[in-house]
Amino acid sequence: MKVGSMIGNIILYGFLLWLLYDSLITEWDPWFAFVVGFLTFVAVVIQLMPRLHAPKVSPGEYPFED
Repeated sequence: MKVGSMIGNIILYGFLLWLLYDSLITEWDPWFAFVVGFLTFVAVVIQLMPRLHAPKVSPGEYPFED
C-alpha cells in the first residue's frame, strides 16, 4: 500500500468518524448517523477482505474470451 493511499484512508475514516460523532453527540440525527456508520462499516469490510478487490481488471480489458 502506498503512503498516499494510507494518508487518504486516514483522512477519509477520520472525516467519517467526525460526521458520526457530530450526528450522534452534537446534533441528534439518528438517520444520518446510521447512514454514515453503515458506509464506514462497508468501507472497512471491503478493505479487510482481499477477495473483494479486483487487482487484474483494467479498463477496456475483457475478463474472458468468447
